[in-house]
Amino acid sequence: MPYAELHCHSAFSLLDGASPPEALVARAASLGYAAIALTDHDDLGGAVRFGQAAAEAEMAGIVGTELTVLADDDDDAPSAHLVLLAETREGYGNLSTLVTRARMDRPRGSPGVPFDLVAAHARGLTALTGCPRGRVPSLLAAGDTDGAWRAACLLREVFGDHMAVECWDHGLAEERRLVPGLVDVARRLGVPWVVTSDAHYAAPGGRVAHDVLTALRHGRPLDGMGTRLRPSGAWHLPSPRHLYHLWRHDTSGLRATLDVAARCGFRMSDLHATLPDFPLPPGVTADEYLETLVMEGARERWGPSPHLAQLRHELALIRRLGLAGYFLIVWDIVRFARREGILCQGRGSAANSAVCYCLGITAVDPVRMELLFERFLSEERREAPDIDIDFAHRERERVLQYVYRRYGREHAAMVCEHITWRGRSAVRDAARALGFSPDQAAALGTYSDRFSARATAEALRVGTADAGEAE
Repeated sequence: MPYAELHCHSAFSLLDGASPPEALVARAASLGYAAIALTDHDDLGGAVRFGQAAAEAEMAGIVGTELTVLADDDDDAPSAHLVLLAETREGYGNLSTLVTRARMDRPRGSPGVPFDLVAAHARGLTALTGCPRGRVPSLLAAGDTDGAWRAACLLREVFGDHMAVECWDHGLAEERRLVPGLVDVARRLGVPWVVTSDAHYAAPGGRVAHDVLTALRHGRPLDGMGTRLRPSGAWHLPSPRHLYHLWRHDTSGLRATLDVAARCGFRMSDLHATLPDFPLPPGVTADEYLETLVMEGARERWGPSPHLAQLRHELALIRRLGLAGYFLIVWDIVRFARREGILCQGRGSAANSAVCYCLGITAVDPVRMELLFERFLSEERREAPDIDIDFAHRERERVLQYVYRRYGREHAAMVCEHITWRGRSAVRDAARALGFSPDQAAALGTYSDRFSARATAEALRVGTADAGEAE
């Protein structure tokens, strides 16, 4: 009973997904899925973790997003959802552009892009008509059959054969009423219709966490959410056997998921960093220039007796891995900071490298401290190592602007991070959603350690048992 899930949300659909990407992949693998797509709301933040987990599970991990498409200025309709899946490297680039524009061009917390921008970046992408909040199904639900047909034709015009009409069945009568109309649209257009689970958590037990997240998103306690909560726990990854039974009257929508998944061949492992060229003196290679700088630094650091054997060992590996330009760029950035009087210091595993020490990137003598270079760089990894550098906070912007000017903005990017719940914050927010007072939530949080909320449950269980014995 082969099946590929083409619509799935992780915790990177902030406050609307209750499972990390790894849990979704593990669940899909255990159920025997042929592939799974990650389609978080206007976000690609979970793509790297998802791709790594899928590769480890030997599963086809399709990268996508559920994009918010804005209504035209002369259209009174609300914004709509559109699922986009990356077929190729170019498609992933277009996906990244659309997500970036959805965030940058709109007010904070209200991402979205006009359809014209989607049309301009459609190459290498497959489109699904989306959940019931998609333009086609929402128009069908409103009784506007002609409008739904026009919306579907527009998608067909932009994406050609690289589109499919999405159907679902979470046990809701309003969804089931839409399916015949959606299937009819697909057949008239000559494109496949596919079944998705529109999953928001991995297993059925994730419903509780999803309800709490939904309450937090709306800023209300659970008992005041009413119909804002999903009516059942059906928004998980079901077994293919269950799906084939559910759609036993016509399984073509399940089998069509395999065809869509097959053409979405892009994987996160296809991405490879390309560094800008470091400006070299005429007639000198990057390896030669790096060796010259390192030997000059060695004489400054160690005097007339530099540790040549260690330096040659490191430089030989850097040469074999083609990383000389990387080290030169880092050296150049540190040199700029020092020249401008900006405090900076390399840290982490880079301190294990004599080359980094001689370039002035780090301040710890790895030879004297007997540090192992292979913890920093080894033949097996065959990738650029992390060189973490701290810059004085007040002057950091000057360093960033230098990097932009020197190497071009297309070669520089800011890295963001997602703040996740730890034990105490999770307990406090969950207590708030459950209707506890702030004082009660804070008191419950004291039972938890920093990283896990399990300590709170254990403490309360023990406390309850002690109270029972005392009685």
